Amino acid sequence: MTSHSSGQNRTNEAGLAHPIDLVTKFVARQDWQVRERNHDAVLAEVPGRWSDYQLAVTWRRFDETMQVTCRIDVHAEEEQLGELALLAALLNQDVHIGHLALDLNACELELRHTLALRGAGGATPEQIEDVVDFMLGECEQAYPAIYQVAHGKMAAAEAAMAVLMRTDGEA
Repeated sequence: MTSHSSGQNRTNEAGLAHPIDLVTKFVARQDWQVRERNHDAVLAEVPGRWSDYQLAVTWRRFDETMQVTCRIDVHAEEEQLGELALLAALLNQDVHIGHLALDLNACELELRHTLALRGAGGATPEQIEDVVDFMLGECEQAYPAIYQVAHGKMAAAEAAMAVLMRTDGEA
């Protein structure tokens, strides 16, 4: 990868850019707040319909993968962790990109995805946009169920059924 200067985009001969540069540009175009950034990672606050999400992207050079995590800011009490884990398993059956994982330390769910870019020498803006857009869409769809289960208002099976039900049209 050719590095021009620390403030400019790093691209290779094929025109592919460093994934963190692309994520940072995408976040800036959306007017989202970058909380932290270094050479191989970026953390941003992303406003959603239901909640704000924390988008964390890490470039792992040694295996040429981009790890993307979207934290869903709904804290559960310890007694709800079993239901929350069941909800993640039920919702994961319908997740298109990534998987929901339970962070036991934070008592929160997060959507995780790893994009393998071995041999590509970088990423395209479209790859970055697609991964982030799909993941945020998944978080938005899952949020109502996560909120209901985390606060003990619904059982996991009932909440999953409610958000996975497909409807046509708009009300």
